[in-house]
Amino acid sequence: MMRQKITLLFLNLALAAPAGFSQGPVTASIRADLDRYRAQRMQEKLYVHTDKDLYLAGEICWFKVYAVDAGAHRPLDMSKVAYLEWLDKDNKPVLQAKTGLDSGSGDGSLYLPLTVRTGNYKLRAYTSWMKNYGPEGYFEKTITIINTRKDAGVSAAPVAPRYSVSFFPEGGNLVEELPVRMAFRVTDQYGRGVECTGIVTEDEQDTLAHANPLHFGIGSFVYTPRAGHHYRSIFRLPDGTAFNSLLPVAEKAGTVMTVTPDGNHWRVELRSTTASGAVYLLADTRQSVKEALTANLQDGKAGFLVDRDSLGEGVSHLTVFDASRQPVCERLVFRQPSRQLHITVAADKAGYGMREKIGLSLSTENGAGRPVAADCSLSVYLADSLQPVSDQHILPWLLLASDLKGRIESPGYYFDHPEDEAAMDNLLMTHGWRRFRWADVLRHTEPAFQYPPEFNGSIISGRMVDAKTGGPAQKMIQAYCSVPGTRTQFSVARSDDYGHVQFEMKDLYGSQELILQTNPADSQYRVEINNPFSEEYTKDPLDPYVMPQGLSATLTDRNIATQVLNRYGGLRLKQFHVPIADTSAFFYRPDYSYLLDNYVRFTTMEEVLREYVTMIYVRRRNGHWHLPVFNLSYPTTVFENDPLILLDGVPVFNIDQLMALDPLKLRKLETVQRRYFLGGSNFEGVMNWTSYKGDLAGYILDPRAVVVDYAGLELQREFYSPSYATPGDAGSHLPDFRNVLYWTPSAATDAKGKKPFTFYSSDIPGKYIIVAEGLTADGTAGTGVAHFEVK
Repeated sequence: MMRQKITLLFLNLALAAPAGFSQGPVTASIRADLDRYRAQRMQEKLYVHTDKDLYLAGEICWFKVYAVDAGAHRPLDMSKVAYLEWLDKDNKPVLQAKTGLDSGSGDGSLYLPLTVRTGNYKLRAYTSWMKNYGPEGYFEKTITIINTRKDAGVSAAPVAPRYSVSFFPEGGNLVEELPVRMAFRVTDQYGRGVECTGIVTEDEQDTLAHANPLHFGIGSFVYTPRAGHHYRSIFRLPDGTAFNSLLPVAEKAGTVMTVTPDGNHWRVELRSTTASGAVYLLADTRQSVKEALTANLQDGKAGFLVDRDSLGEGVSHLTVFDASRQPVCERLVFRQPSRQLHITVAADKAGYGMREKIGLSLSTENGAGRPVAADCSLSVYLADSLQPVSDQHILPWLLLASDLKGRIESPGYYFDHPEDEAAMDNLLMTHGWRRFRWADVLRHTEPAFQYPPEFNGSIISGRMVDAKTGGPAQKMIQAYCSVPGTRTQFSVARSDDYGHVQFEMKDLYGSQELILQTNPADSQYRVEINNPFSEEYTKDPLDPYVMPQGLSATLTDRNIATQVLNRYGGLRLKQFHVPIADTSAFFYRPDYSYLLDNYVRFTTMEEVLREYVTMIYVRRRNGHWHLPVFNLSYPTTVFENDPLILLDGVPVFNIDQLMALDPLKLRKLETVQRRYFLGGSNFEGVMNWTSYKGDLAGYILDPRAVVVDYAGLELQREFYSPSYATPGDAGSHLPDFRNVLYWTPSAATDAKGKKPFTFYSSDIPGKYIIVAEGLTADGTAGTGVAHFEVK
């Protein structure tokens, strides 16, 4: 059933893609292959908006998750769980959280404990489904945490800088005697671009080209590699430090590619050691083919003209195929967005006093200046010498950084300076990446997904282990997963041929205790729960955090403010509520339901079942109790075997022990009087007992049952925003040292593109930044920034 659902969803989304342009049989075939691949492999993207980027240990990190399809960037209601991790420089998670997603968004908060050391951390986010495609597609951003009470755990000795240069021939190929544009990237050991000047020499003698980075250590130069010669780059830093590196060795044969802007087109020129033959170009934007062109090599040369307006906004791939349909060159190009969401945030005054009411207006318009509804999140925080203004926003992430490989320095620069096409070209040539392999596309490789999409909620995966051998079970074993409590949370599954088992648990919130069991007949097997978080990581290093000089006073003030806020507002900062969830049992509506307090409270279970519980055949056989139920599908018949019996959501296999319980501890009984199918298994009815306290009412678990603590979805914390509406409130002697005045993940504008907000300033003066991020239903994204003063 789940496989059918996946297929239908993917096909529907694929059919929504635009189509229609003239093409030959070869390009039509390649395009059909890519369309088939995309239809079978739906992909997601996440973006996380945090209330700010720098925190003190002891503060709360608030976040909003936007989930979109990776192609059109429309909100995607597929996965229902997002996983967030804060990783240190060694990719070790120091904090982890799961948040629920609904209709393409979710939100939460996480307390940053005093055990976290000072440093930069990598905040990454992904869904279970995204794990099938590797960590390169996860959302990542840098978060700084400062802990004034704990040593940073780093050496006081300065780390000697190390520099390296990487080379990237345009189109991917370097061929002897064919001119090529060579892009390069000069970085330190943390992946940061380095300001420098450089030259390229031939055979350690003549200067062949100058290699000066344009921005962020990235640049390019043109040269023609000659057979029998070698080439070396020499770079010199402003302090005089020099280092050198050999360029890659050119191939004897192949095809090179040059892409240059030509008005409203991209001019693609090919040079090849193959004199003649057909070549084909496919231009795709996030796997949606926009252009399919054909040309012929003449004297080893061919060209294409690609209409910029035919491409989608953001990153596109220009891929060249030879006559045998094999990709030989590829280049990324970028089209600046014309559909940017314009978000305007404005305060009703330029300045405010302490504890004064602040009014904000949020408005959203499309590129044509018309009002449009948008799903937004909004943060208002203190910007001082310690807290930088973030340059990481939703539009640069979705259209640029998420479709490139590796660390992108200041992605917003390329949107603030659209005229700097040379810088964008250099970036695309040095960070090329795609979310698929052409070999898989052209060979029609069938997808094999290890991680299922969490359509309905958390999927707890595990491994069925043979206790005798320690290896996976060699046959299908039925297993049960329960969350004991007054709310029935229960799932059943069978292991596959490899011992894999998966339990779907909807609306699993907070820290919970899981009970995992098998049938008594399969007592030699046990279930081991897998780590739900990804254990694959990108290789991008984290910058070391260096405390700016002269900020000890600012840091002291922030530290005192955090302690005071936690001391006097601690209870208000710990106000949680469980989101609205379906509290009905998995069978939804029972055939019979008994609130035991509505009947005479007998002192034995036998009396309860015999006196007023109907349609159950209470009997003893071979010295043991059995409780088969009548089958309402055939009212005169009784099922042969016992039903599935649950107590507070936990399967009961020892009915004798159940019958020995004190019925005065039990509150309710629900029965299903027909064959019930669940998780590939079927049961001859269901008896669901609920105790008053959700503590199994004294029932003793089988010692072979596995009990584990499991972290479910984050509970929703209420943002603390005090009101000073009355003179008494405004004159309160309780200090208010909030540096985040307001945060809301639910700042959606209406059809007129409007949303008002009101809140109060705190006792901390300074400049406050307002940041609003937003996304429309058609996938248009944008950011609005404003500021005001508190004096």
